[in-house]
Amino acid sequence: MYKTMNKKTLLALFCCTALSLTGCNDDNNNQDQNTSTDPVTEPTLVSFAKLPVATYAAGPDSGLAVSGANGIYPPFKGQPVQGFSAALKNADGSYMAMADNGFGTQENSADFLLRIYKLKADFKTKSKGTGQVQVQSFIQLRDPNKLVPFEIVNGNTAERLLTGADFDPESMQRAPDGSYWIGEEFGPYLLHFSADGVLLDAPIGLPNPMNPTQELRSPQNQLNKAKINYVEPLVGRSSGFEGMAISPDGKYLYPLLEKPLVNDATGRLLISQFDIQKKAYTGLYYWFVLDSKATNIGDFQLFNDKEGIIIERDVSQNNLGGYKKLIRIKFNEPKQAVAREDLVDLMKIANPNGLYGTARTGDIGTGTVFAFPFETIEDVIIENATTLTVLNDNNFPGSSGRNAKLADDNEIIQIRLPKALF
Repeated sequence: MYKTMNKKTLLALFCCTALSLTGCNDDNNNQDQNTSTDPVTEPTLVSFAKLPVATYAAGPDSGLAVSGANGIYPPFKGQPVQGFSAALKNADGSYMAMADNGFGTQENSADFLLRIYKLKADFKTKSKGTGQVQVQSFIQLRDPNKLVPFEIVNGNTAERLLTGADFDPESMQRAPDGSYWIGEEFGPYLLHFSADGVLLDAPIGLPNPMNPTQELRSPQNQLNKAKINYVEPLVGRSSGFEGMAISPDGKYLYPLLEKPLVNDATGRLLISQFDIQKKAYTGLYYWFVLDSKATNIGDFQLFNDKEGIIIERDVSQNNLGGYKKLIRIKFNEPKQAVAREDLVDLMKIANPNGLYGTARTGDIGTGTVFAFPFETIEDVIIENATTLTVLNDNNFPGSSGRNAKLADDNEIIQIRLPKALF
């Protein structure tokens, strides 16, 4: 499909990588964006920024298989910078934000290139900041070494740039060596990429911990579609690795399925343990039990070896009565449900400084009680013991959570907690 791309464009794709990065999700020294560390009595919005929905990066025009929505219609000039399904903090205060599969399905995302974007936010706080976000560079995910064992869209090119028809990346962690581990939904698979975006290992499937001889697959699994060692799907459609934590020592990943396994009415979501050095699952697993108001999760991060935060949500948007929460969890014994308690109600965040700015006609949740009324909230970053950063996935251009008549921007908020996590 992209054989016609010229050498200049390809060079830009490969060279727009974010260099000089360190693994740093909890940088206690990076307080430059926050006006103070004054205590608060309830979860409070202390910083706000947004990347406009109509933000595009270099690359081939896209969206030819989608109909568009909310006044935004294809073809899109270049690649939309959107749909952030995972995010990490860099030592320089910037963020690596990973786009998901593109336009929502395998079938309509063949012209969406899978990338990790480097963003720099000039957060609006009580005393400073514009609230603007700069896209500084990106890492293009690709498989030039032909490690993917099934057909991909750009399989007949030397670069083998990966697209949203090949994988649906939803969660991401950076290992101590600087490489990226990505949790994917179609397989579901774990994908391992170099710091500059080259696939380092063949996609790693998920063994069923209750039956290790069986692989857990979804209906979108490419091997199943190709009739290669077919396995009856027990992971629901679009229910793969939505969240994935990493242990503070960088030794283990904890990929978390978005929804319960097929025919499991208990509301339990599987958390598996993966050994990064051995590149293999350990066989240990845990469960996260959804609240009765929730339908799925959006992200998972750890702040010590046993405690972390999970985004829990329903499927509502543009509804101030929706269920969107940050849940504090703690591992119990393997095979048991993790302990859980409410940490932040994302629909009820104090906003004493009016950081959203001037609301447009139809905007909701922007006043002294701030809300994050998006269908897909998929990124939480633990900045320090009292500050969390949360980003939405705006499902470009389909979601309209902030305003029923307008496509959602990519919003980035920072919340101060009344009680320190650690």
